[in-house]
Amino acid sequence: KIKAASPVRHTMVIELANGGDGYIPPPEQYPFGGYNTWAARSAGLEVQAEPKIAEAAIGLLEKVSGRPRRPWKLADGPAARALLDAKPHAYWRLNEFTGPLAADDAGQGRDAAYEPGITFYLDGPRPADFCSADDRNRAPHFAGGRLRARLEGVRDRYSVSLWLWNGLPAAARATSGWLFSRGPDHGLAPHGDHLGVGGTAGHAGKLVFFTGDDSATAVAGRTAIPRWTWHHVVLVREGGTVRIYLDGQLEIETRTAAPRAPAADHFFFGGRSDGDSSWEGRLDEIAFFHRALTAADVARLSPR
Repeated sequence: KIKAASPVRHTMVIELANGGDGYIPPPEQYPFGGYNTWAARSAGLEVQAEPKIAEAAIGLLEKVSGRPRRPWKLADGPAARALLDAKPHAYWRLNEFTGPLAADDAGQGRDAAYEPGITFYLDGPRPADFCSADDRNRAPHFAGGRLRARLEGVRDRYSVSLWLWNGLPAAARATSGWLFSRGPDHGLAPHGDHLGVGGTAGHAGKLVFFTGDDSATAVAGRTAIPRWTWHHVVLVREGGTVRIYLDGQLEIETRTAAPRAPAADHFFFGGRSDGDSSWEGRLDEIAFFHRALTAADVARLSPR
């Protein structure tokens, strides 16, 4: 974070130069527990130490250089420009240092909100495609929280493009995790749409989709998605037809009931609307379209 914001082109952060404070995790990681959050003789800083240290270092760099810090925004690589050229309703690049807001890079002011249970600024997908050679693409890691957005007036034609990285083995639980959900907060609705990755209940490691409030009606894809790898997924609803693409190829096509009027205007990423089996892994480069993308559109958004 210090290097990304530094006003000096070449910045090196040196550890153990005059002592050590152990791991210094950001505050949102403390509820997760684990070795890097444990207090010890060599690691006993307060929970808010990380943002304070980063801010102090960045402020000192501004002072000695006489220049302001660099903005957090990543450069737009060819894949990011392709998404922007497609005129999304909202585009969340998810490269924030911290929450609670995910900025809408489409410039429409449709920021989304991070819930607790998410940590930030980990490695994202395909930096050569999404940013410049000098940048590292960044992504949040979901561990119980969701990204939530309210998008009004969406009926039965819309599309969602996102990149996923699954952190759970396929045998960990009944559903590995839900990627995308449309429905009322804390519940399911007759016209809600839900996309996830299957687990021990069936279709382990494969994309699963259902509409409504009964996950037993879910349809599944053919391809098992390897753990700890980035993949591109596009969901397209066009009336009563839903098509789901994996890495540019059609994976699922199914007929469902289409909403006759605007359905729930709450959209969730990294978890289902009712909170079931939230995503355990990373998501990035989420774009929402107020229209049904064509196969040719999807191909242009899927870097090879």
